[in-house]
Amino acid sequence: MSQIWFALAASLTVFMTSFNGVHAQSITDVERLFSNLMVGYSKMFRPVLNQSKQVIVVPGLDIVSIQDFNEVEEKISFTALLYLAWNDERLVWDPKDYGGIDNLYIDVSKIWAPQLMLTNVVNKNERLSEDWHTVRVNASGWCLYVIANVFTSSCDVDVTFYPWDTQTCSLDFMPANYGVDKMILYPIYHKVQLTYYSPNGAWDLMDTSVTSELYSFMVRFNVVLERKPRFAIVNVILPLIIMSALNILVFLIPTECGERISFCLTVLLSIAVFLTLVGDNLPKNSNPMSLFSYYLVSVLAISAAITLSVICSLHVYHRSEKQQPGGAWRAIAMCLECYYVRRTGSESADRTNRSDKIKFARPENASHRSSHGMHSIPYSSHTNRGVILYRPTHSYGTLPSDRPEDKPLQKKETDDSDSSVLEITWAEVSIALDKVFFLFFILLLITDTLCFLIIIYHNVSL
Repeated sequence: MSQIWFALAASLTVFMTSFNGVHAQSITDVERLFSNLMVGYSKMFRPVLNQSKQVIVVPGLDIVSIQDFNEVEEKISFTALLYLAWNDERLVWDPKDYGGIDNLYIDVSKIWAPQLMLTNVVNKNERLSEDWHTVRVNASGWCLYVIANVFTSSCDVDVTFYPWDTQTCSLDFMPANYGVDKMILYPIYHKVQLTYYSPNGAWDLMDTSVTSELYSFMVRFNVVLERKPRFAIVNVILPLIIMSALNILVFLIPTECGERISFCLTVLLSIAVFLTLVGDNLPKNSNPMSLFSYYLVSVLAISAAITLSVICSLHVYHRSEKQQPGGAWRAIAMCLECYYVRRTGSESADRTNRSDKIKFARPENASHRSSHGMHSIPYSSHTNRGVILYRPTHSYGTLPSDRPEDKPLQKKETDDSDSSVLEITWAEVSIALDKVFFLFFILLLITDTLCFLIIIYHNVSL
């Protein structure tokens, strides 16, 4: 096999370099050469004198551009040049006999040419060669046939790490009308040529390779493509993260405005629309599934959980005040400082300071009343407004604190001063829940996004 390799490489080198010579050639020499070559020539037979031998065809591919890559339909189109080289033992002449002519262009319909088919074609398999194509033949019998076409083949798309995915697509060619005992394909280049390649806006061409399959009966041109993720990041991922963060801000909206539910549902529907758009751009298969699809479902679930949390918070906010919050709700409110607990000692000290500032004012006719044996002693009613009341008493009677009718008032003051905790309402419990939900969903969204990015980065870097 190494000898065949060397012979093919040497012959192809001679074949390519023989076209560089410039000789004085007349039309008469060309016509005479063509007529002599076509005498007794039949394109129905393989171009070898010994028909038991295999015809060795050397294929090559030069990609011009990536025409289209449809991930949903799993097909890719390349604009490329397919090179086919073989040796026709019947098309040999001596250039000296024909005015130094060492190469000749002949219509493909006049001579034998290999008929190849694209085995992984998407649509109907059609013949690659056309009758108007020409074949370049040199004096040693080597023929070069260049087929320029748009080749569309199927491609198994793996979108597991979308939009940081890498795809490997191939173009598989094999003979259309001969078996392996009659013709083989033997590539001498291990890479796809990129002589005329122009970059694609959505994909980067990372690597290429050429392999021979099925005992050299089929040749496979492999192309490794890497997606440019900037478009998906700017138009899909960032808007999705922003909308998810915006949805969490619903807990900062005052409950009294009544716009919480509509806000949550609007963002939830927007995320659902994004999920639909991304799903339309991914292949309709379940193996493998895109990790980004799982991330979208998780974001949708978080948004639905936020909506349920808002409903729960509104339900608590509008509960009847006849039923006081239980110990668990009071503990939540106390932990989040939705209200302040007043201690008995501090409240008593504050009340003492206020009582020192009360001025015991006497009326203008106090002397007149004193002359009748009466005086007024002020006392402060322990009411919310702090009104100072005056109760007239006899000078010879007992002090106000000793009167029986004043004892209930003093008892009430004592009971009020012993109260160390303010009353907790359901509205305050709702505010506490909003704080809990806000912190919880912020941490949940950050964790979910970081896990998705770390998994993608870890697998792509491998």
